Amino acid sequence: MMAEMMLGEYDYTRPRRGEIREAVILSIGENDVVVDLGAKRDGIISPRDLQQVDVELREGLEVGDRIPVAILRTWGDEDGIPVSLSRGLQQQDWLRAETLLESGEVVEAEVMEFNRGGVIVSFGRLNGFVPNSHLGALPSGSRQGRDQDPKAELVGRTLTLAVIEVNQPRRRLVLSKRAADRRRRHEVLEELQEGQVRKGVVRNLVDFGAFVDLGGIDGLIHISELDWQHVDRPGDVLSVGEEVEVEVLSVDRERERIGLSRKRLLPDPWSTVTGTLAEGQVVDGTVTSVVSFGLFVDIGSGVEGLVHTSEMAGHDPQSIQAGAQVAVQVLQIDHSQHQIALRLEDVFAEPDEWSNGEAAQAAEDADEGADAEVGEDAEEGADAEEGEETGDSGDIGDVWDLEATDRTGDDEDLNEPEQA
Repeated sequence: MMAEMMLGEYDYTRPRRGEIREAVILSIGENDVVVDLGAKRDGIISPRDLQQVDVELREGLEVGDRIPVAILRTWGDEDGIPVSLSRGLQQQDWLRAETLLESGEVVEAEVMEFNRGGVIVSFGRLNGFVPNSHLGALPSGSRQGRDQDPKAELVGRTLTLAVIEVNQPRRRLVLSKRAADRRRRHEVLEELQEGQVRKGVVRNLVDFGAFVDLGGIDGLIHISELDWQHVDRPGDVLSVGEEVEVEVLSVDRERERIGLSRKRLLPDPWSTVTGTLAEGQVVDGTVTSVVSFGLFVDIGSGVEGLVHTSEMAGHDPQSIQAGAQVAVQVLQIDHSQHQIALRLEDVFAEPDEWSNGEAAQAAEDADEGADAEVGEDAEEGADAEEGEETGDSGDIGDVWDLEATDRTGDDEDLNEPEQA
């Protein structure tokens, strides 16, 4: 019995230098903190070590709390074994970094400073490093001038990062913004569904539309989906940095392409304009684009109709420029498909009546008005041209789809570069 009691009294694991142990606070004095290490001797946390701990955590310590400590050495004075709370807490951050590396989860970290190789971020009580090659796009401008390193603009900002390397013996913690962006893109792509309404921020304006950040991945609002009114330049409708609400038209997860629409969330002028129209009525309009199979004419508030080549009344379509004022007769209105078939009655301004400058501007506007719809544009444009070759305009739906037909005869899609 006595032997068992003696064995129980000395049943402990000998501390090793560098080991991390969970300790229990026994007392908190003015100059130190005494902790139970589960060994023959207690551990002592020095005032200097306590100063390296967050003030909030330090002031919240109480007797009985369990805290992680690092064994500094296995020998000491009569008071106990020197241990470090700050290093013990750092070990928790190393373990957290290992967990993030394995799980692939992202973390937010503030940029503290920068150097030639990258930026240094705060990761709990550790410093992490993000190399230049893993930063992604840097700010294009600098408040301090062109000679200022663009990474200076990142100091004080919070970045979303992924842990890509953890080497505690070398105290090496490497993170990546590019890897985090890739993971975020994948998550957003999985979430997106056609017909969803999302909010985003305009990141870039190009000739054929606007790129919108949906929270990790950019989608394209083609110029034809910006507004019901004819838009010559995306900058006339949107500006970089503006928040915009969009509808998701298409999601190509394999190619990471997203088609968006702004106009479909705006009031549709179709009912207002067509409510006063009747078949056989002659109205004035403006040519918005000229294609091989006819003319698109705006007859009011962005509502367009198609004058097929078979309804040109002897006019050569190539002699009519975008921007020309014309008179057209309404042949057919398809409310279900939002399509209007027109016949050209008169052209109020022939190209030779314009100044050279006006003609050049009209030609430029025609180019910029070219559609690049996602999906079935090429197919539907081909169908329309087939109708032209046979000389039979047929039903309005056989000739022209107001929402999908490519007005240039060329197919652009979301393969366009994401940044201009």
